[in-house]
Amino acid sequence: MDFLDDLHRAELEPIIWLQQWPDWVRPVLELVSVFGTDTFFLLCLPVLYWCVDPKLALRLALTVMVSAAANAIGKLAAHQPRPYWIDPRVRPLSLEGAFGLPSGHAQNGTAGLGRLAVTAGRPWAWWTAGALTALVCLSRVYLGVHFISDVVAGVLLGAAVLLLVHKLERPLTAWWRGLELWAQLAASAVLSGALIGAAALANAPYAGWSLPAAWSSAGRIAPESLITIVTMAGVLFGTLAGASIMYRIGWFDAGGPLGLRAARWLLGTAVAVLIWYVQGELPQTGVVTYGGYALLALWVQLGAPLTFIKLGLMSRVRQAQAVH
Repeated sequence: MDFLDDLHRAELEPIIWLQQWPDWVRPVLELVSVFGTDTFFLLCLPVLYWCVDPKLALRLALTVMVSAAANAIGKLAAHQPRPYWIDPRVRPLSLEGAFGLPSGHAQNGTAGLGRLAVTAGRPWAWWTAGALTALVCLSRVYLGVHFISDVVAGVLLGAAVLLLVHKLERPLTAWWRGLELWAQLAASAVLSGALIGAAALANAPYAGWSLPAAWSSAGRIAPESLITIVTMAGVLFGTLAGASIMYRIGWFDAGGPLGLRAARWLLGTAVAVLIWYVQGELPQTGVVTYGGYALLALWVQLGAPLTFIKLGLMSRVRQAQAVH
């Protein structure tokens, strides 16, 4: 892509200039960068789901997952480098192994923070989301892991995801609730499988591709790996399946005294960390990764609430319905 190559070369000087800012800027922007990660949202979601508002947590989770999946597929389709991969003058203040275009931090920050702003429905929420997203974009360019064009593309795609989710959320939710449970579980499996298939198709035109010699500064990377997509697919299946079953057997009340909420978070997080640790200790194959993250999401969506109810740490909000 000659146009992108020329654009990237033109964007190198602004990045090098940004990296000459005072040293105290670095830890600040490293911290800001966290707000654009899908990991940040996924770590915060159990707290929101178990202790604050489960419906909002589900909406936010699905928004971020749609954004992160679209971003991962977009990276594979574009096959574009990061600044420090192609120019040793750019300091790698953060190391990344995936392709650069579009920026996942910019996209997920726009979609996730935008979703929270939509929920709040207040001007201050939109201003806060916009300011944080702008700082996230700046941080990614400063850290040398994205071109300016990467973060612009990320913001535009994040806004598109946010608009799409906002338009389709109600009709799709109504359609999903109208399905039998077996159909919901089957659809969860099909959607997660389609995600992996879409990533494979995005990679297909690059069969036989290898790292260009000009990317020598990248070090040892495997940007065509589908492991991130497999992880997302597992989380997607576990989230949809777990939430579907939880809805059928009776929703729960995430309120209560602060001590009770803290007990839920501590117990739920301890089990989640255990699942994550055991999965990481097993031989790392696609099946293990998919199964491990599906189990982790099932614990968050279904296993933890049922355990909390059993232990008296949480109550139901309505009478249980039969599972069918």
